[in-house]
Amino acid sequence: MIKNYLKIAWRNLAKNKVSSFINIGGLAIGMAVSFMLLLYVYNEFSFDKFHNKADRIYQVFKNQPGNGEIKTKPLTPQRLAGTLTQDFPEVERVARINEAKDVLIKYADKGLKFNTVAVDPALLHIFDFDFIYGNKATALTDQSTIVLTESAAKALFGNVNPVDKIVQFDVRFPLKVSGVIKDNPANSSFTFKALIPWNAFMAQQPWLKDETWGYYSYFTYVLLKPGASVSAVNARIKNLIGEHFAADKDVKLFMYPFTQLHLYGDFKNGVQAGGNIEYVRLFLILAIGILVIACINFINLSTAHSGRRAREVGIRKAMGARRAALIRQFMGESLLMTLLAFVLALILVALLLPAFTNYVNIHITVPFKNVWVWLTILAVTLFTGLAAGSYPALLLSAFNPVSVLKGQLLNTNTAAKPRQVLVVLQFTFAVCLILSSIFIYKQINYIKDRPVGYNRNGLIELPADGSMFEKFESFRQDALNAGAITEGALISEPITTVTNATWQNTWPGQLPGEEKIPIDCFAVTYHFIDTYQLTLLQGRDFATDRPADSTAVILNEAAVKLMRFKDPIGQTIKWMDAKRTVVGVVKNFVWASPYEPVKPAIIGFVPGWAGNIGLRLNPDVSVAKNLSVLKTLYGKYNPSFPFEYKFTDESFASKFRSEKLLGTMSVLFTVLAIIISALGLFGLASFSAEQRRKEISIRKVLGASTANLWLKLSQEFIKLVIIAFVIGSAISWYNINRWLTQYTFHTNFELWIFLVTMAASIVICLAAVSWQAIKAAWANPVNNLRSE
Repeated sequence: MIKNYLKIAWRNLAKNKVSSFINIGGLAIGMAVSFMLLLYVYNEFSFDKFHNKADRIYQVFKNQPGNGEIKTKPLTPQRLAGTLTQDFPEVERVARINEAKDVLIKYADKGLKFNTVAVDPALLHIFDFDFIYGNKATALTDQSTIVLTESAAKALFGNVNPVDKIVQFDVRFPLKVSGVIKDNPANSSFTFKALIPWNAFMAQQPWLKDETWGYYSYFTYVLLKPGASVSAVNARIKNLIGEHFAADKDVKLFMYPFTQLHLYGDFKNGVQAGGNIEYVRLFLILAIGILVIACINFINLSTAHSGRRAREVGIRKAMGARRAALIRQFMGESLLMTLLAFVLALILVALLLPAFTNYVNIHITVPFKNVWVWLTILAVTLFTGLAAGSYPALLLSAFNPVSVLKGQLLNTNTAAKPRQVLVVLQFTFAVCLILSSIFIYKQINYIKDRPVGYNRNGLIELPADGSMFEKFESFRQDALNAGAITEGALISEPITTVTNATWQNTWPGQLPGEEKIPIDCFAVTYHFIDTYQLTLLQGRDFATDRPADSTAVILNEAAVKLMRFKDPIGQTIKWMDAKRTVVGVVKNFVWASPYEPVKPAIIGFVPGWAGNIGLRLNPDVSVAKNLSVLKTLYGKYNPSFPFEYKFTDESFASKFRSEKLLGTMSVLFTVLAIIISALGLFGLASFSAEQRRKEISIRKVLGASTANLWLKLSQEFIKLVIIAFVIGSAISWYNINRWLTQYTFHTNFELWIFLVTMAASIVICLAAVSWQAIKAAWANPVNNLRSE
């Protein structure tokens, strides 16, 4: 029996090659896209969970009140680790990590920059790092050692064991390779390529040993003992800062689960407020939605050709076949088609996944060895087959044998309604995606077009590595004389990623408590304003002929407003534990989130902090020529380091990564949803034309024109699309409005967007159904009326 069913199923597929290809292909595309999205969701949920002790690992955060809100950051004092180890019996291990930095590591004549962190040796025992060479127990116990990742070791040494080989770290410090570990997985929060011991970090910068509890510059990770209560530990560490540093008694500490940071790492006013989980949920909904509309498309296309199987059903029933047997047969055919679609979907995933990950710039790994993932995919496939095949099976098995043998199918009105509902669902989803894509890109462009307060075009930034800090002025002058730049300046960090802030700042007329307000700060030397082309509202820039400027500062408008200065020039404030004179005021400019209001900022003359170089390229010379000249000059003054730079406008654009990812995914799936929905409309139009062929023939005999018949057949689908548009618009308005309100600056709703979306939906509808409508109108009425 089963063999017979398979033969019949295969013959039907072979007989209707085009419709079978469209049906299976449409379902395969939907399944492939859903699988890729589910792989993304799986990778996001598995982030950082591969460590054996993951459920006991925590990171320490601080809540710092200021200016009416609480700022939550993972930066802590370096002295915290020792106190946690000594005074908290619940703590098994503690490890510190500094902020990652690209450092030149040189072996023989080969020097490469690697993302490097300094860590306590305990880090290797808290987290799981697979050692290829070396011993985990001793790898970081000697301060003259370094541990490399597999890719870093291969880049420097090739395919040999590098243990005990000496490298030059940052050119100045010889370190011995003590171990090689496997590269961090794509779903890991750690991205470093090299590890040095914490003691080496302290030895290289001995002044850091004197840091007090008031310096928050390091990440602290804690491994609790089995059974320890994190809530009890949090209650005890909450006021730890105030116990050791009374000036910051309002700063509160807490530990947060490490495995939840990737998905739930956003905080607002000291309370967890979401994170990447919002995007993961959205993509999960997209995966389900795409699969659902693919199933709807499968149902519509299957039932559209039900008339071709009607006589077969009638004969089988007349021969004594029961409805349950017919349902099993048609469900089996549906599962067969689904399994074929599944195989095709796997092929599509293998072919498209690399391009997909590159296009959307996200890391996705396929867990080939995870049995549960394969079982889940097979379960989804079987569920898809059952869900997609249930309605066609029930419909076909319900045919009355007497009626179908006379050429009559089910009542048109009764049979069409379920499919009409499905088409409305399809187009509702498509309308939601269309409107979402438009508003996402509208919001991105709205923010990108906001004035940033400086000219980011033609501006490059590079680290002041090696001798560039001491020789910067000579480098700058040579670059100016060569015509490669119009100006250059030293700055503490790239202007798009400034993270420095100070508190305990005082100024005349300060109100009680305002000294606790954190104020962002930039450390610069000369020519900063001209290089970045900020707008100077009052006063002047730092001047080389004014020695007193070594104690000067420049404020932005927001800082002037905070300090309530009516005449800021000449005012004296206390910043960095020293008195500073305000010599200038600049217009507000963006350095943090472009979605938020500009915060107060102090621009101070602090040469020792400057670790970055900003260069304004000469606009009258080609960019390639400017960069070539700069590379030559850089090699002259800093031959040990590579000339590596970033365009500031590209760095600024990276701030929109999440929104761009959302927009890109929305556009991709909007196009896909439209294609699948159009196929569904095509199937329903085909079914409708087949059901109404006698009606169309009679109308044509009575004088109806092709245009009239086309309009008659098309208008019912236009009604469905309009209903879908109304529902989709309401859903989109609600969700988009919620999404936009999370931004201080956001675009507005405009009626024309909805009107254009409705017009586009109608055009898509007409394009999908017109061929079937015209084909039915052109058919010879004699052929359709012959049986009467």
